[in-house]
Amino acid sequence: MPRHTGQSPDIMFAVSPTNAGSAYMPFYFLYLAGYLEKKGFAVEILDPHFRTAKENIAWILREIEEKGPRFVGLAAFVTDLDSVASLASEIKKRSSAVILAGNAHPSVAPEDFLFPGSPFDVVVRGEGEETVGDILVFYSKGADNSGIPGIAYLEGGKLKVTRNRQLMDLADCGMPAYHKIDMSWYGRPTKYIIRRLATIAAVIYTGRGCPYNCSFCASNTVWRANDPAPGVPLVRKRPLEHVMEELRILQDRHGFDFFYILDDTFGIRENDISDFCRAYRSSGLKMLWAAETRANCIRNEEVVRLLKDSGCIQLDFGVETGSPRLLKLINKAMTLEDIRTAFALCRKHGLRTFANVLVNLPTEKEEDLALTEKMLSEIRPTIVSIGVTQPYPGTDIYKNLGKTIPRENYASLNRLFPAEEYRLGSHRLDLEDLLFSWIRKYGIVAPFETSLFRAGREYWRKLFFSRHRLRYAFYLAKEVLFGPLHYLAEARLYASRRRG
Repeated sequence: MPRHTGQSPDIMFAVSPTNAGSAYMPFYFLYLAGYLEKKGFAVEILDPHFRTAKENIAWILREIEEKGPRFVGLAAFVTDLDSVASLASEIKKRSSAVILAGNAHPSVAPEDFLFPGSPFDVVVRGEGEETVGDILVFYSKGADNSGIPGIAYLEGGKLKVTRNRQLMDLADCGMPAYHKIDMSWYGRPTKYIIRRLATIAAVIYTGRGCPYNCSFCASNTVWRANDPAPGVPLVRKRPLEHVMEELRILQDRHGFDFFYILDDTFGIRENDISDFCRAYRSSGLKMLWAAETRANCIRNEEVVRLLKDSGCIQLDFGVETGSPRLLKLINKAMTLEDIRTAFALCRKHGLRTFANVLVNLPTEKEEDLALTEKMLSEIRPTIVSIGVTQPYPGTDIYKNLGKTIPRENYASLNRLFPAEEYRLGSHRLDLEDLLFSWIRKYGIVAPFETSLFRAGREYWRKLFFSRHRLRYAFYLAKEVLFGPLHYLAEARLYASRRRG
């Protein structure tokens, strides 16, 4: 049975030291903690914000030693596996807690976390709320844990993977446990949530799942670690009353001015956008917002007008490439006409646009890159972001790579610093030169944030009348005064890498 307050925590979730200090809240832990608290478990989230990773690690270890939880939960992405595994090893030296690993990478490759001598005891595969709840009740070291669906563990030194757990009804999730973290840390201006705008903003989810199978994305591999449940669609929506309640907590209790919807695909059904916008307008909430979506979801002018009228100020799109051949090859399931239509509608109705572009796509040629530049000149996004395609485990690109990437090489799968050994394109252009020339060309790193001049009256009105207006003023002044210094630092970093 669950423990209750006054005793050691049932579980403590620890944020990766490489992510501590991020502008993003640990939303995966917030939703887990909210669900588990609703079920009566005692939960804590360790989310330190010291100046160095060493200080963050020391604080996490001290808290675990002092409070003695029965379980410790860690989350890992491919590129931070080493740092998370190192933290798990230090926890193992100081605590008898069962150590769990979850999130995308453990879900698609549990063998990277479970092997003889590994500091991890259990991998949570796919959706975590119900699985972690069962682990807290039923899991025992050295016992037969095969009755817990959705996990992997070692038995007799061999990896054992239990049956998939069914996808849950998102009405059962409950509220994220914002009271478990220092919300004042996240209530500071940043330009990394609604990209390139100074905002005090929170990230939320209105649903989970994606029906698409882009070859560079592992999202569906992660969700396939769960089985569909009768009557539960693959793309699931949270009840809108729950979403509005969460937004009211963020606005009224914690003073946020903005929010960002980070669903796998917001608006996959046109009615979902309309329903959300109408519910938000009816709620009386005043935050401005942005969302990540797909170009082929934004094709109806009435929907775009409704987005604008409900306080949406920016839409972020995965454009990826201007080459029709490559769009088809990566299974993007959209066309250049879809992209042109979405950006034209946003521009017509005053919505900022963010276009994410990938280089180093499989079989990419110089003429494909030229088509991407041509497309960007046509759609004229407010902001462009450039990333290097990497063969992440769990993606079709990885499956077609023809070789296994050693665990110790995962840290090199960095979207900003391409490794020649993972070249996917057919051209022989220097990938770093290509990446950084485009970064300069499209103003991704620039002395001044020129996109602020296209922020819109709603944005500036929100800042002027916000109770945080002095904080915004200081933040923007710092960006103006120290932006050139930041630009020079980035240029020096690039130059030193090229010399090295």
